[in-house]
Amino acid sequence: MTTKLDVRLLWGTLLFLGLALAGCATPIYTGSLFQGVATVTPAQPVPAASESLTENRLLILGTDGNIYSADPDGGRVLALTSDASPTRLYSQPTWSPTGERIAWTRIDGEKSGHLVVSRADGTAESDTELPFPPFYYNWSSDGKQLAYLSNWTVQERPTLALRLLNLTTAQPTIETIATGQPLYFSWSPTSDFLLTHISNAEVGIFSLAGRSTLLSRRSANFGAPQWLADPTLLAYAVMDGTEQQMVIGNLASSQVENLTNFSGALALSFSPDGHKVAYTDSEGGQGLNSFGPLLVLDVRTAEFRQLSSQPVIAFFWSPDSASIFYMSAEQESGESGLRLSVWDGTRKTDLGRYQPSATFLNQYLRFADQYGQSASYWSPDSTRVLFAGRNERGESGIWVIPADGSPAQRVARGVYATWTKQ
Repeated sequence: MTTKLDVRLLWGTLLFLGLALAGCATPIYTGSLFQGVATVTPAQPVPAASESLTENRLLILGTDGNIYSADPDGGRVLALTSDASPTRLYSQPTWSPTGERIAWTRIDGEKSGHLVVSRADGTAESDTELPFPPFYYNWSSDGKQLAYLSNWTVQERPTLALRLLNLTTAQPTIETIATGQPLYFSWSPTSDFLLTHISNAEVGIFSLAGRSTLLSRRSANFGAPQWLADPTLLAYAVMDGTEQQMVIGNLASSQVENLTNFSGALALSFSPDGHKVAYTDSEGGQGLNSFGPLLVLDVRTAEFRQLSSQPVIAFFWSPDSASIFYMSAEQESGESGLRLSVWDGTRKTDLGRYQPSATFLNQYLRFADQYGQSASYWSPDSTRVLFAGRNERGESGIWVIPADGSPAQRVARGVYATWTKQ
């Protein structure tokens, strides 16, 4: 029997179970991490053209703390790191949009962090020591610049910083774009602007040429804004008097259109084609950006549809804009977990019940509206989804799950994974 549960209690239970299941630096397996047999390291010849390592590949944080790339069936494994330990930690592996580059964070003991960028074949491109280790990456649309978030200090007070690594110059350069806490952002499709939401107050645009434009000083209760595929359209949320509104700003006409009002905390995600927006309107104080019923609004017809009445903690559009992969929190037989589902525009397909790994839950799903813009949990052809955690049989690992409900395949023993976008 499945029952609804107080969302605060359910989130606390999920967090406890996630921490009990796994940690990114603590191995929970012995033997091979992968189901495939062909494993290579960057120092060895890659058994295929390097171009084949940039498309339809998984980027995996293994249970040994190292970073790997692999085919979706777990084969052709490339070890990008091999020296993870209690004093050397790796985190936040992130594909560039074309799959040609990979970024991650390295932390050595109590020293400052490093931002590492490699080619898809494992060849190192840059290794930059930073005063604070990055905890979130988002590549520009052209894959030539890397924006990241890290802790920071302003006048000796702790805050967050949005910084930019420029890889177009002979020597990579880094500059600070904005500071504030919390801080969310979205790249323009033209790779020359950043849309920001800072300190739960200001929504603005930063130009890489050094100019900035303030869109609102009264943001509503929401997390990540989103720049749509149309470079003239922006999605965010503002206060209008006492009302909270999800809006689209049109840079060409300077008009702002109210899409819908909401009462709690908003998490939003537009489909890649810009025709639909999925969103949750959550109770506050949950510790997640999203924790409420999931709705979809077709902006062309103004038609609303509720996909789930259960609290949804994460949702991700398929690359073809036809489907949504979403995760609903539920309690069954006294145990909390996530029900995975795919909605294809007409019907819902149940993909089973899973427990997320601690890494996936705490570092990614809590901020799904932001990570949905930088990571992909869908296959490039929109037929499969990706999940890191434990299934109902107690088997943990990286799961590739057909969106049509066919049996899932465990392809690696890891705590996090993301798919290339191509």
